[in-house]
Amino acid sequence: MMLSRAAENIYWMARYLERAENTARLVAVHSEFRLDRPDRSGFFWEPVLSITGTLEDFDARGLPRTEREATNFLLSDPQNPSSLLSSCSYARENIRTLMEMLPRESWEAVNGLHAAAARPGVGAPQMRDVHLREIIGRSQAMAGLFSGAMNDDAGYAVLRLGRTIERGSFTVQVLENALARIGDGVGDMLSLQAAEWVGVLKSLTAYQMYRRSLRGPVTRLGVSRFLVFSQVFPRALVHCLGGIGQALGRLPDSGAAAATAARLSAELAAAETAGADADRIAGLLASARSDLSALHQAVCETYFIAPTRVAPPAPASRTQAQGA
Repeated sequence: MMLSRAAENIYWMARYLERAENTARLVAVHSEFRLDRPDRSGFFWEPVLSITGTLEDFDARGLPRTEREATNFLLSDPQNPSSLLSSCSYARENIRTLMEMLPRESWEAVNGLHAAAARPGVGAPQMRDVHLREIIGRSQAMAGLFSGAMNDDAGYAVLRLGRTIERGSFTVQVLENALARIGDGVGDMLSLQAAEWVGVLKSLTAYQMYRRSLRGPVTRLGVSRFLVFSQVFPRALVHCLGGIGQALGRLPDSGAAAATAARLSAELAAAETAGADADRIAGLLASARSDLSALHQAVCETYFIAPTRVAPPAPASRTQAQGA
């Protein structure tokens, strides 16, 4: 039987590793889009800070609204608990106590990931693309290591649970933010808005699979339905809920969390059958945020030593942290 403390460390290690990869990809895609849209008005990095739930903290610290400050804050600021560096640090701290449960190579891999994240000057434009590609590659290699070298037991179920809850929450955050600020566009704005929706897909590694699945133009409705209802794309919300259900099925006493996941799955299935439009999907995402928060809390209360004092996985409070 796995100890509660070990389960908690595995869960948070998985969440932080997934979060590191998500942050790296989000910044990489936004940096690429910045080159294509140098004339975009307003603070270009505000959407990224909003998605990561750190805009309020960024402004509260009085940091200048510049690209340099924003990327340093997102990538390498140790005072930002949701920065790439912080996520890698938290993952390393959690894995440190799990050497008897996880493949030995995972300790070396997470140290390599942390060293890459801590490299000086990683936010500089001339280094950023190569650096972030390395972070993404290392994160994906760790996911492959776990899937290929761990027993398919309760420990791996907890790892999958943490990774998939984080992944589903990030999809909700990205899509909810996009629906609030990007339309379909008409006339001269049509191609510009389509380019923004391509950026949304790329933030979730979804562009190629979207084109394979839909074989049509990139639209607000098409992207929304694909990222929510796809049963075959790993980062789609419905697919994430399926993974959550499978992981919970390998764990004892999962009733409360499983019921929350099943309720949200049923709500999404009904909306898909009804042909939900983009505005209806935006409402569904608010419900999904609440349900994922409740699911996370149920996991903490059921499997960890004491309820973890953690903010819900929502855009405004993505800076989750473990209790003492």
